[in-house]
Amino acid sequence: MIEIDNLHVRFNSDKGEVHAVRGVSINVAQGEFYTLLGPSGCGKTTTLRCLAGLESPSEGRIAVGDTVVHDSAKGISVPTFKRDLAMVFQSYAIWPHLTVFENVAFPLREMKQKVAEAEVERRVKGALELVQLSGYESRPAPFLSGGQQQRLALARAIVREASVVLFDEPLSNLDAKLRAETRLELRNLVKRLGMTALYVTHDQTEALTMADRVAIMREGVIAQEATPTEIYKRPVSRFVASFIGQCNFAEGKITQPATASGNGLIETEWGNLAYSTQGRDAKEEVSVAVRPENVRLADATTPADTPRITGKVADIVFLGECLECKVSLGQSDLITRLHPSSAVAVGDAVDVVVMADDVALLAV
Repeated sequence: MIEIDNLHVRFNSDKGEVHAVRGVSINVAQGEFYTLLGPSGCGKTTTLRCLAGLESPSEGRIAVGDTVVHDSAKGISVPTFKRDLAMVFQSYAIWPHLTVFENVAFPLREMKQKVAEAEVERRVKGALELVQLSGYESRPAPFLSGGQQQRLALARAIVREASVVLFDEPLSNLDAKLRAETRLELRNLVKRLGMTALYVTHDQTEALTMADRVAIMREGVIAQEATPTEIYKRPVSRFVASFIGQCNFAEGKITQPATASGNGLIETEWGNLAYSTQGRDAKEEVSVAVRPENVRLADATTPADTPRITGKVADIVFLGECLECKVSLGQSDLITRLHPSSAVAVGDAVDVVVMADDVALLAV
């Protein structure tokens, strides 16, 4: 439904040319919820705006469905209003002088092919019902809460019945509690309507909870593209691992390669770690990443062949849902997250273990 091929965007600034997007290529299937994730200035919003027709690419090809909307090589550039898509902006872009009904009806009234008034009313009321704003039709838009304005902006996108809807950090203006409540509601609504969604955010939780696939961007390129589970459990680089949640990192050397019949072994600055990823050679130097929640205290249930790392609890921070403990290993530390009822104290000597499947080997 969305195809972006070799997209480049260059800007001129007072410091010279800025290469904001560097050869980005993505394919989004019909009905897929696809997220561009990354820090400020990585090129994710510029990519979205090129798809919407709000920025002019320097190079590349963009298609929405069967229609090529931009092709630098062939001189094709379809205006925004002719592209089969709708957009929800970060600022919502609500018209303050219009009522809720008129805000949602605005795209239909401005369409080149006029929509009959009876059809306008039917579609507007249907869109408002979907976002749970029925009964607010005559209310001035500024009199809505932040969450209601976000849903109003979504209703305005829905009413066009476009095949693709674009989201530019639409939840960033909501408070933390409302943002958490709205994430699942928004994803479920988009899925129920069968829309194809391209969603831009810098919030890792939004990406992990909402997306079918995530593309993490850095300095204008895609650092990794995969499902949320794969991104979290198998990051390809230190940047991806650290951007998606907290992580422990160490350098090591493979002393026993993993095979189809058994785990391998890595000698690290923490101690020996088992790992399960195949395709690495003996004596190969590697970087490893381990999530804090996957560092466990050894107990009677720990398999006998699992390597144990001995250390001392140097610090404990109570985070409500867990205890975050720093385990000192002499020259380095390991961060672990334990159940808040865990009986540990600063100064305790502990054995920690990491299961082989929880050790990620980084490419870079």
